Amino acid sequence: MPASEWSDYRYFLAVARAGSLSAAARRLRVNQSTVGRRLASLEAAAGARLFDRTPEGFVLTPAGESVRADVERLEDGFLAVERRLEGGDARVAGTVRLATTEAFAVMFVVPHLKALKARHPELSIDLLTGIQPVDLARREADLAVRLGIPPKQPNLVVRRIGTVEFALYAAKSYLAARGRPNLRTSLRGHTVVGYGGEMATVPIARWINENRGDAEVAFRANTISAVVEAVAAGLGLGVLPCGLGDRLLVRVRSATLGASPIWTIVHEDLARTARVRAVLEFLSDVLRRDGRVR
Repeated sequence: MPASEWSDYRYFLAVARAGSLSAAARRLRVNQSTVGRRLASLEAAAGARLFDRTPEGFVLTPAGESVRADVERLEDGFLAVERRLEGGDARVAGTVRLATTEAFAVMFVVPHLKALKARHPELSIDLLTGIQPVDLARREADLAVRLGIPPKQPNLVVRRIGTVEFALYAAKSYLAARGRPNLRTSLRGHTVVGYGGEMATVPIARWINENRGDAEVAFRANTISAVVEAVAAGLGLGVLPCGLGDRLLVRVRSATLGASPIWTIVHEDLARTARVRAVLEFLSDVLRRDGRVR
């Protein structure tokens, strides 16, 4: 490998993993032109092309493949040093990168950020939303909050902080026009709003798919906020977390359809970092006081 700065190798790995300059730029939170410039600098220093530029994206050349494992080992070493140094940080100051779902962020994080800032004025939250897992060992986030099955990877500290329930909802205008469905006969004769994309496999999406029968699917979306808006507009019935649905819509029946445990996940090297611990404690306090979580 050429004697380049570690930051150049970060760009190399980001492009190798993402397959394009634009996707790598989003992951690194820089401009696409910066990624291209740093990659060109690394190839110039190496005296070899590391990627083939194809219509499908950036593909590692044999030269790039030959050094990828070495660069990943180098990355592991740098990140381990970084985590250990940050693990000894005793001040509640700086940025915590929090990865969670859109629904959890809307219900439990964003409404309480002002209180968190009042408690810890030097603390800042960098929020990443989505259902795809993040690699905490590679510092894609400092802390994750996930629903469902907890991760099994080693070196992670996982703690259950609550359970969120979900139910079937509709707008008052929809129920006035179509009536309440008889759930014993599925959702026959009704219209539903479903989930697509990366959201298609979550429990709330599976319930709709398994129970809608011959109900028409009027709309699918890959975000809960879009489903909420569609249901609120009277487009159809939708399954939502009770914390959102009860606040904005009408629950079709009082019983819930299921529940998902909520987990906080942090790498063991950062678990004792003051700023990360402060956010963990704050989230636990928020959920303990919130009547929508048990």
